[in-house]
Amino acid sequence: MQTTRTNIKNIGKAEFMSLFHQYQGESLCSKKLSAYANQIQNPEMKNVISQMSTQCQERATRLSSFLQEAGGSQLLS
Repeated sequence: MQTTRTNIKNIGKAEFMSLFHQYQGESLCSKKLSAYANQIQNPEMKNVISQMSTQCQERATRLSSFLQEAGGSQLLS
């Protein structure tokens, strides 16, 4: 199955800001979950929380690349 890439350079300001806010939320979620995982004693729960943190970080990384494509790298530093 072939995927088509959307040209993200031509998005509007509202869409850009929406992506940026989503990026911020996913990044914060990852940091908080990572901190929680470090405090949990139960190995099974620690693993679940760590996986959730990783998933949030992966989404934040993907959103970051979209934002960079759209010319917003100055907001990501």
